Amino acid sequence: MTIHTTLIYAGLLGLLLVVLSFNVMQNWVRVTGKGLETDRGMRRAERILSSFVEYVPLALILLVLIEMRGAPIVILHTLGSALVAARLMHAYGSNPFQGAGIMRFFGAQLTFIVLATASMACVFYYGLSRV
Repeated sequence: MTIHTTLIYAGLLGLLLVVLSFNVMQNWVRVTGKGLETDRGMRRAERILSSFVEYVPLALILLVLIEMRGAPIVILHTLGSALVAARLMHAYGSNPFQGAGIMRFFGAQLTFIVLATASMACVFYYGLSRV
């Protein structure tokens, strides 16, 4: 079985990971050793990156698993595009500007919806194979 659909979302999210990592490095260079623990921009950049790293790998693994079990392509594209949108909203909404908190909130909630849906799909496909 080939993995085709999830590739685009893994690639897009990989590029977003690079951008978020560069943001951490840029803040680290700006702070240059002093104030690393107390600098708000540095803390924010690290938290955005760590949130991404906490949720995206499992979500991609779940997408690959349901793709391998033959999930409809529309489901894969819906979950994959929702995950990309969610992580973009969360990252952008984590910056200090008017109304940012709501974007961050919806980005986090959409991430959880993708994880829950893909997890339930895995359980469904497991049960389907047992019938």
